Amino acid sequence: MGFIDADTHVLECEETWDYFDPSEREHKPITLEYPGVEGPGAESRRQYFVIGDTITRRFAPNGQSWGFGKDYSGDVSYLRDASVRLKEMDELGIDVQVLFSTDYLTVGVENPTVEAAVTRSYNRWVADKTSDSGGRLRWTIVPPTGHMERCMEELEFGAANGACGVMLKGTEHDRSLANPYFFPLYEKAQDLDLTICVHVGFVRKGLEGLPISKTTPAGANLLQQGFSAILMAGSGTSGGTQRQGPSTGLNDRFPRLRFAFLEGGSSWLPGVFEGRKRMRSTTRAENWVMTDHGTSLVVDPLDVAGEMAAHNLWVAGFRSEDLGYLASYVGPDALMMGTDYCHNDAGTDPLAHMLIMANPDLDPIVARKICDDNGRAAYNIPADFTPAGPTKAPDKMPVAV
Repeated sequence: MGFIDADTHVLECEETWDYFDPSEREHKPITLEYPGVEGPGAESRRQYFVIGDTITRRFAPNGQSWGFGKDYSGDVSYLRDASVRLKEMDELGIDVQVLFSTDYLTVGVENPTVEAAVTRSYNRWVADKTSDSGGRLRWTIVPPTGHMERCMEELEFGAANGACGVMLKGTEHDRSLANPYFFPLYEKAQDLDLTICVHVGFVRKGLEGLPISKTTPAGANLLQQGFSAILMAGSGTSGGTQRQGPSTGLNDRFPRLRFAFLEGGSSWLPGVFEGRKRMRSTTRAENWVMTDHGTSLVVDPLDVAGEMAAHNLWVAGFRSEDLGYLASYVGPDALMMGTDYCHNDAGTDPLAHMLIMANPDLDPIVARKICDDNGRAAYNIPADFTPAGPTKAPDKMPVAV
């Protein structure tokens, strides 16, 4: 049995924008070049796409923003030849990669018409380029969340063309992910069996080194905000106190909807749940007790694994984290692993699955869950879908643990 790579990427290129509806071609992104960048990796910091009213990098196919790291080819990163990517997956023991956009990690188009036109082209490009992968390259839809009618169309298209999830950032158009505005999207995703995939990201209105640069808060913070919003809204509660009237809880409304949180690691989870535990306790009168020395708060224990399961939550960790402790804290079924394939940055670890499986300090059952079983559950990938074959990836490790 092979592995599930829960978080990989594609790099947008000019061909990405060849799938516009003819009536919307005026909104195609344009390429700019800023010649003031020199040194290693300059090619990936010199060209940009202007998408609507925002700007993002046009990455070179090798993915080397700083001139080092894994060297990718355009066949892999630009999806020019899916068979090349599949061959690399076989070598790594990967059954399935789940693909995410790169541009939309830092793009937020305010004009809903432009957003709908651009996301339409992206979604059709990635669907076309992965169509002959035999289900091994599963992708996430970039939804035009500013235009809900078009958003529904994109989800329907994606579900019919190999998508397994919907890509969101921790906030979208300055709205919390618990905002009822997103309920139609969640309902459609649940009906189509698509996972809501909250990926690290933010909105960039410029680029570092340019005088117009402006960004929202750091992506990792937004990811945690998104997780907290979904968790707190899960069962119609606020701090553990049941709201009066009809429930607005996401679990009550969408009991089959799955949520995956990507590329922010998992070490922040204990802090989130400690806050939830204390908030629930402080809002209950019976938790405030009088002692011989005065008033004190009794903090109730919390079944964190039960919370993760009840809210259908999965989180992709980093190999460098204490995965044994984290799995014991949130439960063995909640963590999964992504390599950030096609990128060379803080979330990248091309050999993550191999090295986790070979880690003598990690329970092999837990390691297998992180590398395989949990990713299948998060994206609803059948257990018997194992095209990478019976390769024991750790036996092929080129580096020491």
